[in-house]
Amino acid sequence: MSGEYYSLGDVLPDLDPNKLEYEDSRRLLAACFRHPAFEVVELRRIERQSAVGDTTNVIDGIVVECCDGTVPSRNAVGIKNREPLLLLHGSDLLTHHEVLALRAQFPITPHQNSVPYGAPSSLCLYFEPWSAVARTWTPATHLQRILWWLRETALGTLHRSDQPLERLHFVSPFQIVLPADFATRAEMHSEILQLAVARSRSNGTILRGEFESKEDVTVQGDSTGLDTLLVTLPAIVSVQIERYPVTLGALHDQLIRYGSELFSPLVEAAKKVLPTSGLPSQSAHAKNTLLLLRVPMARSANTEPERIDVSGFIVRDADLAQLGIACGAYFDGRDGRVYLNNEAQIAAIAALAGISTESIDAWRGLAIEPVDVRCTFSATDARHASGIGNQGTDFKGVLAGLGALGSTMAELWHREGWGNWSYIDDDILHAHNIVRHIGKDLHIGWAKVDVAVNMAELSWPTGTKPKAISAKVTDFENIEVCNALSSASLLVDATTTLEAPRDLSEQIDRPRAVSVFLTPSGRDSVLLLENSDKSICLSSLEAQYYRAILQRDWGPSHLDGHQGSYWVGAGCRDLSAVLSLEVIQLHGAMLARQVRFLTALPEAQIRVWSMDDATGALAVDNVLVEKSREDVFGKWRVIWDDGLLKKLREFREISLPNETGGVVLGYFDQKRKAIHVVDVLPAPTDSEENGTTFVRGAHGLKDALERSALLTANIVGYLGEWHSHPKFASARPSSEDVKLLTYLANTMAMDDVPVLMIIVGENDVTISFGEGAA
Repeated sequence: MSGEYYSLGDVLPDLDPNKLEYEDSRRLLAACFRHPAFEVVELRRIERQSAVGDTTNVIDGIVVECCDGTVPSRNAVGIKNREPLLLLHGSDLLTHHEVLALRAQFPITPHQNSVPYGAPSSLCLYFEPWSAVARTWTPATHLQRILWWLRETALGTLHRSDQPLERLHFVSPFQIVLPADFATRAEMHSEILQLAVARSRSNGTILRGEFESKEDVTVQGDSTGLDTLLVTLPAIVSVQIERYPVTLGALHDQLIRYGSELFSPLVEAAKKVLPTSGLPSQSAHAKNTLLLLRVPMARSANTEPERIDVSGFIVRDADLAQLGIACGAYFDGRDGRVYLNNEAQIAAIAALAGISTESIDAWRGLAIEPVDVRCTFSATDARHASGIGNQGTDFKGVLAGLGALGSTMAELWHREGWGNWSYIDDDILHAHNIVRHIGKDLHIGWAKVDVAVNMAELSWPTGTKPKAISAKVTDFENIEVCNALSSASLLVDATTTLEAPRDLSEQIDRPRAVSVFLTPSGRDSVLLLENSDKSICLSSLEAQYYRAILQRDWGPSHLDGHQGSYWVGAGCRDLSAVLSLEVIQLHGAMLARQVRFLTALPEAQIRVWSMDDATGALAVDNVLVEKSREDVFGKWRVIWDDGLLKKLREFREISLPNETGGVVLGYFDQKRKAIHVVDVLPAPTDSEENGTTFVRGAHGLKDALERSALLTANIVGYLGEWHSHPKFASARPSSEDVKLLTYLANTMAMDDVPVLMIIVGENDVTISFGEGAA
């Protein structure tokens, strides 16, 4: 730097564009000549030795006077309306087209690139990576961007007032990643932060920090060559970004300007970590010390700190023992170890050691190098990054079924930080499961719940760990299962079984439930969600879902079209479906998102999604949920709904003044002694209908019954008969109705099942139950 301005490289003899190395530089020079706000002063050539090999990198430089009348004079930031700039292009730059401010007193502002101490300011013009900027970059737009940056920075609007407070320092190219719970665990003196180098292809520029108990720590700095020291500073008010200092003394002086300091907390921190037996005066493994500074940041002097930033510096050529001696926290015992140095003894120790007290200030001259400190995500961070608010996310949930679909949803919710989960499944991960499960080869033989927990821990090691319960969710004798259900506010059934949602519906002490599953082909997926008071439970929703299959356009192909199966073992049950991971993840992501959205609403839901393989489109049918009804006949319950009631009355109204009727469809659950009424069929065309009697025909009935079974995977079948009574008549069964019910009951008794007769009257509907002798 010469005087008030920086000078870089060699001046070229004239403004001849042919003297420039690159075509982009010549285009930029031409744009400067054309633009009235840019006055070309001179051209420069900068040569830098390549970090790899013996090659030399050439950088073109165009020195301009940027005269922008839109920059307000005497602005508070300190940007002038005439600024000397150096426009650079070439390799070995921070960006492909870097802009340096040549004025030595150019202000330090937000949105500048990190540069070495004593180097000119580098303007951070583009928020996007160069690979994106290059698509639209032109010399003219580049010059406009420079003018925009100067103007907005001068006006103070480039960095919005509602943005988070700026850190004290620019971001360093070197990085350490700390655990998400660093802020709380840093206060615990029973643990030590250990470092390891992340060496995939990062060339060792990224370090990982993990806490370990003092008892488990063997040697610090074994893999990194670094000792570690955590220091908490007094709060500071963030006024402006500072350049990185080059010594500990310069850092201390920076902090003093903001009402904080380094020396006292540095000495205190060094004393706290010193074992009672002292430290070796020369570490066998560490050559430097990583200094982590916890910096409370306040918006003003009269406000509480909004957050605590962590800044990192590598203290060069000084391990912890040497740093402690340099700042007076330790003294050299002359026995190969260093020991605690009490403040009252500093002068005495210095005199005995034959050194002046001024040499205690040796710490000020220790060279430091910045490190960018980051933390892994917490659940709050994950929610913010996923666009999920914090409200209603810290609930207890149970996810039953950790197969392909369930494990996919589990990982999505855990990564998003949505809910605190208990996983319940009694199955283990087999070799063939790897095709569609989130588990990996190393997990073969693990309980699926343990696989899901392990994958969760790999994502957020410091987050709340899901609870793994290796059992059936319907094992109501298992205390872990019962406790999980009773303490949760949401139960997600991804077991893809019939028994789980039905048996769970019978439980009183359990949360609101939602059932999700894919159809055999993987083309469709289904969501059944109870209402918030659970008056419409999963078992009722299942029956209404079957009715939708029978009535909707998507029904005929909904449960068919499977791709077959393949043998995975020698047993007769060792079969697995052919289904791609693509459809698992497609439907899994959509279902996970819909469960998150819909459980925030009180209404019950039945939703069915159908995928068009040709276009990839997902079409949804939002099926109207009807209020559930229940009638009890001894040990049996008949479960139906308002939708059936409306349909029965419509059939009667259409046929008046004649009676009409038909077949009742549904299914029996022998274990629960429940009869679920799914649908009613209209009268066959060969039926006899008049004002006083109805005799059901049979034309087309066999096909209708076979269709109902086929479309519902052989679940829905014949339950009994229904008919209407004439106008002004009640639904009370007549003597003929009683005889018919007896006949039907005896007939159905051959299959060990009861029969139903439903009668629709003027103002009422009755259900009669018949059970014959087997």
